[in-house]
Amino acid sequence: MLIAMRRFNWRLFRKKGTSKEASKDEKLLQKNVDDLKREALTRGGNEGIKSMAKELLTEEE
Repeated sequence: MLIAMRRFNWRLFRKKGTSKEASKDEKLLQKNVDDLKREALTRGGNEGIKSMAKELLTEEE
C-alpha cells in the first residue's frame, strides 16, 4: 500500500507568518495608545494631550 505525502505549501506558511507579525504589531500599538491615553487623562500628568499629539505626529512624518 502506497501512501502519498502532501507537499508543504510555502506560500501559506509565509502568509501566516506575515499576518501573525502584523497582529503582534497591532496589539503593541494598541497597548501604547492605551498607555498614552491613561497618561494624558490623569491629573498631574507630565504632558497634555496636545503636546503628546505634536510629538507623535512629527515622528510619523
